[in-house]
Formats: sequence, C-alpha cells, structure tokens
Amino acid sequence: MAVRWALLGPGRHAARSVVPQMKTAASTELVAVMSRDRGRGNAFAAAHGIAKVYTALEEVLSDRGIDAIYDATPDGLHAQHAIAAAAAGKHALIEKPLAISVEDAIAAAAACRRHGVVLGVVFNQRHEAVHQEARRTVLAGEIGELKLAHVQIALRAAVPVPASAVQSWRADPKMRPGGIVISIGDHAHDTLAFIAGQTVEAVSAFTDATRDDPPNERVAGIVLKLSQGAVGYAAASYATPFARRPFELHGTKGTLVIENSFTYLTGAGADPAPTLTLVNEAGSTVRRFAPSDCFRLEIEQFNRAIAGSGEPMTPALDGVRALAIGAAIYAALRGGRTALVSEFLPDSR
Repeated sequence: MAVRWALLGPGRHAARSVVPQMKTAASTELVAVMSRDRGRGNAFAAAHGIAKVYTALEEVLSDRGIDAIYDATPDGLHAQHAIAAAAAGKHALIEKPLAISVEDAIAAAAACRRHGVVLGVVFNQRHEAVHQEARRTVLAGEIGELKLAHVQIALRAAVPVPASAVQSWRADPKMRPGGIVISIGDHAHDTLAFIAGQTVEAVSAFTDATRDDPPNERVAGIVLKLSQGAVGYAAASYATPFARRPFELHGTKGTLVIENSFTYLTGAGADPAPTLTLVNEAGSTVRRFAPSDCFRLEIEQFNRAIAGSGEPMTPALDGVRALAIGAAIYAALRGGRTALVSEFLPDSR
C-alpha cells in the first residue's frame, strides 16, 4: 500500500530535486502540497499533477488521506511542524536541519517517539552510490586505518534573482541563524563522518564572517576530530564557483579519491558520472558510478521505516547530533578554541 505524502514548501529546491524523484519512488503517492500563497500552491500542483492544495498546516494534518509530510519549508519551521505532525499521527521527513537548535530538535524527536510516528532527516548524500561504496571500502579495511579525510563543497554560481519574501527567510536569524556552516557545511561533515564510519567528537574552524550574531560566513574551513582517531577537514564555500570538489580519504594502506559527487548542489562537470579512485601499492584503479536518485532512495527507505522495516537513513538522533556539531563549530569560532560536540548534547553533559 502506498504511503500518501504531503509536501510542505513548494520552492525551487522541491520543484527541481525532490518532487521529480518522489514521483518515481516506489510505494509513494504525492497527494497534496501546502503553500501559504494559494496561487503559488495551485500553480505548483498543476505543474506536478498534485490533487490537493492547502494553505495551512492544520488543513494538511486534519486530512485523513495523508500519512506523512515532506518538509521543505524554511529551517526555523521544521521542529514545530514535526511536533504538530506527530500529535496528528503523521510521520515526518524533514529537510536538514531538523531544527535551528539542539533543544528544538530534541523536542521534535521526543514528540515523535511519544506519538509513535517515524521522524527522519534528509541528509540525502548518504544514499549516493559512490559514497556508499567508499564507506564499504573504508569499513572493510581496504585502505588500512583511516588517518585523514578531506571534503570540499563549493556551490555553483547562482543566477541573480531579485529579493523576495520567499528568499529573504535565509537572512532571518529565526529561520536560519548562520551562514554556510549550517546551510552546506553540515552536508560536508555529515558525509565525511558517514563514509568514515565514525562520529565527530571535536571541532575547530575559521570562516570569512564579518559579524558574529548571526554569523554571515560565506566560506568556512572546519577541522574535525573523529571518534576513532582520524582527522578530518571540511570546506564549504558560496564564493568560489570554479573550485574543484574532491573528497579524499587517506589510510595507512591506501587512498580513496571521490570526484563529481554532490552534483545536485554544485553542478556536474562535462561528465556527470561520479568516480572512485583507489590508490595503493598495486597502483591506481578508477571506478565510475551512475548518479544516484538520492531523494527517491531517501523516500523509499523512509516508507520502509513507516512499514516497520528498519529506520530512516538519517534518524532523528543523527539530526540532533548534526546540530550539536554546528553549535560546536560556532562556539569554536567565537572562542578561538577547540570545542567538544558533547558540550552541546544534553545527555552527554
């Protein structure tokens, strides 16, 4: 039986990346869209073949023909939407971040546990086939003990667009209280830790921010101490659209180099196929991968979790930890220090 979904937030991201893959996902039916602007909602529904249009969350949650919400609204709304959905008995798959604070994320996770619904966070790059194979290679010990890892995400240049109410939420600290560290940097450190099979324990960082509250960084470099001793470096940038985007993992017996992943964020090169290069004493081998439908895979796994088979690729507690890492990064920046992630996880204090 198909899971019946409502999309919250019919923006460019949803139109370009989410809905086309949701429409092809197994056991999935997109039955409704919610937009505060009725005209915008009607136009989106007509373009994507969606039957119902709502202008308020309460309308979505009172519809018995909806099982789950996919939340692509501004960051500051995510936690309250998840809590309200839980109270209505609806499952929630939330675009990262899960909230804008660790405390709000914990409240959302607790509400979903209390009401017996599934809560997941969209860190979709965990589904990318080349990242999955790199993780398998590292965990199998094929490059020996992982010592050093590096990821760099440089966003492609955006087409200039006049400011609008829809776009201005990114500059509202109640909706997104920071710059690239929490908008793209979390993709970088989450994917690095996922492939390494380790968690981030401590961080230090530098950015180009010109203010602290809220920080407005466009370029960030983050040093990560991982749980099994590896050192990581994650770089993210809005300002360098021609930068290469390598992902490197160096072990005691070999090196892995991933190229041309993260293409939905950064744009593909002349050849959109990601590659995975293994370098060791035997030489160098290159494997090519078809680009993955990461949003489709995310939704399909979430559907299985609803049915009682496993859990979301990124469960709620991973979403909480991602926010704690972000909080640690900003604390490290403000204090010129190394910050422990455990400082920002209440259960670890």
